[in-house]
Amino acid sequence: MRDQTYWERWIRQNGQELKERLATIKEWFREAGVEKGERRAFKAALKSVDSEQLPGKKTKKALLQGKGRRSPSGESSDGFREERGKKGEGRVLDGRVRFTREGRPFVVPEDPGLPIVRIPGHSLSGAWPKDRVRVRLERRKGAAPQYGRIEKILDRGIRTFVGRYSLSGKRSFVRFRDRDSDLLIEADLSDGIFAKTGDLVLAEIVEYPEKGFGGKALITQELGQSHSMETICLAVASSMDLPVVFPKDVADEASAIPQTVRLAAHEEHEGMVRRGDETLTRLDMRHFAFVTIDGEDAKDFDDAVCIVPEGDGFRLHVAIADVGHYVALGSALDREAFLRGTSVYFPDRCIPMLPPALSEGVCSLKPDVNRLTMNVEIPIRPGGLTGQPSFYAAVIRSRARLTYTEVHERLCRKDEGEIGRMLCHMATAAGWLTLARLGRGSLDLDLPEARIDVENGMPVSVFTAARHESHRIIEEFMLAANTAVAEFLAGRGNPILFRIHEEPAVDKVEEFEAAAGRLLRRSRSTDRRDVVSRLRAWAEIARGGKYEKIIQMMLLRSLMLARYDPEAKGHFGLALSRYVHFTSPIRRYPDLVIHRILRAALGDKAPASYKQVQVFTDKGAQIGIHLSGRERVAMDAERAVAARAKALFMSGHEGKTFEGVVISIVSSGFFVELDDWMVEGMVHISTLRDDEYRFSKDRMEWVGVYRRHRIALGDRVCVRVRRGDPDRGETDFLLVEKLQ
Repeated sequence: MRDQTYWERWIRQNGQELKERLATIKEWFREAGVEKGERRAFKAALKSVDSEQLPGKKTKKALLQGKGRRSPSGESSDGFREERGKKGEGRVLDGRVRFTREGRPFVVPEDPGLPIVRIPGHSLSGAWPKDRVRVRLERRKGAAPQYGRIEKILDRGIRTFVGRYSLSGKRSFVRFRDRDSDLLIEADLSDGIFAKTGDLVLAEIVEYPEKGFGGKALITQELGQSHSMETICLAVASSMDLPVVFPKDVADEASAIPQTVRLAAHEEHEGMVRRGDETLTRLDMRHFAFVTIDGEDAKDFDDAVCIVPEGDGFRLHVAIADVGHYVALGSALDREAFLRGTSVYFPDRCIPMLPPALSEGVCSLKPDVNRLTMNVEIPIRPGGLTGQPSFYAAVIRSRARLTYTEVHERLCRKDEGEIGRMLCHMATAAGWLTLARLGRGSLDLDLPEARIDVENGMPVSVFTAARHESHRIIEEFMLAANTAVAEFLAGRGNPILFRIHEEPAVDKVEEFEAAAGRLLRRSRSTDRRDVVSRLRAWAEIARGGKYEKIIQMMLLRSLMLARYDPEAKGHFGLALSRYVHFTSPIRRYPDLVIHRILRAALGDKAPASYKQVQVFTDKGAQIGIHLSGRERVAMDAERAVAARAKALFMSGHEGKTFEGVVISIVSSGFFVELDDWMVEGMVHISTLRDDEYRFSKDRMEWVGVYRRHRIALGDRVCVRVRRGDPDRGETDFLLVEKLQ
């Protein structure tokens, strides 16, 4: 039985997509799959959610009575709502409130194809950072930026938060600070909570500001005086409304699943396995030398690989955890997984999509135990040519849990033995696939990633994560498997949740090429006119030089965000016409959708497989929007935690000097990445006292008016750590000198 808390979360995450086409409470019961005993909790959840967030255009009373007719969607083809205001006013759109580093508010539209809207401070209408709002656009004058004013607050973005406690006379307050916010809220202490001034506390907003009233919060937990990874992760998870604890019905359902895969003698016959009431026969692949290759800290092993010589090439076997066998469509596990959309990974912990009993237990492809999988076999020939793939359900038994570092070391010393020889074959096959991928026009960006080491709950080191050939092996094999599944399902006409990456906007490409040309002192990168060739040529020209990382970062920012969509719009970065995510169903819900559709295509008669096809046929666009949104939330959370952890780490080095490189120029200063640690911080231009500096946007540099000193991209500098602010995830530097 799902309670009111579950339904509140469900409405907040799905209401915006459905509210315009559902008018009555009966339609909502049907859409949400509300069972008879859950209707009271669902209605209570509707009442508890802010009135502007409630579905449809009906009042709360009319909605709960189930009266009124369905209203039209109100959406135009360009993503704006067709609402007209007074004479001279523009159309409206929905989006999230954000603030710049300097405190200027703007709204990021929900439609990724629309530009941001700047909001004057007097037009916020009481909105807070992260609130979902409706904005009425002002008339634009020529090429001026788009401005607007907030008309409605549709959904509050901050409900719980971590802040600093303070006293002022007899009144107590909590100050909440992050990159978007700096809010001071009056607060009461819960029973049994004894906080002191300066303490970190967890608080819940009980009243939002309205008509001159500043709002109120309730302090529910005291967290101590200083930040740690625990408080940083809690702060980000609470402010972004990430579900950390699994509801009881989900946990109970997971704990009821057996943690071992036992095969009775009567279930095995001539290399085939049919378990219980399964309608899909499995191949017994336990005699194949499957291995997993993951990071040192990984616990959820989605994929295992095996390769066998065949003629002048190889036959690649990719086995993916059969999560769909355990997570039935419409079950409590499935509903919670869909709401979360994806696992969220922090430096020392994870917020999983599935409970640990599955993600780290029976679904994880651990060594020396039986595991159920969905397999792809792909013949690979010299040059990276792939033959006709095959797909089937299987049972495997992984031979070894290998790490990227271990595989790298084995390849370097050319290990003998069955696994050692197989790893060498894998390296050869992956090399062929890489050449084929680059040959068809795939981008090959290889930006370094930061690794944050944590000891006793504190970040102790931030360095560039090692990148080995073993990483490329797994990446190429997963790309091959995902592509094979996409082509197979598309060829059969099955409905598919594609992973799409659209071609970048013309103005973004032109802006990148102009900036790259100034840095590299070239007018163009190649004589070829197609976008991929031009972008790849710029990256190749910069390779090995001081601008290599800067060019790759600029190129990445010029690209569109990848997302999920039922239409095959191609994948620009991979140069593919069709692509899906299939290889990580433990941590990504889109992969689980593809697994179920694949099972149906292979003849699975189970109701769940066919129901998934039907559900996706009816609601594919909504599913894609929701899952793309959850992916963006996870990415933002991971970046926020990393930035705060780096700031906490650098707070222990305040006053020390380091050398680094200028990697970004902005209108308020410039960013420097350190040589010793993979940390970037900002030098505010106001802290430079040797000259009066002017910002040149075209040349992307700061120029001194009198002494003509310049600060440009790629310059080497020496900086002193001014401060590390883990609340906002910011590190500030002071310029000591520019190095030659």
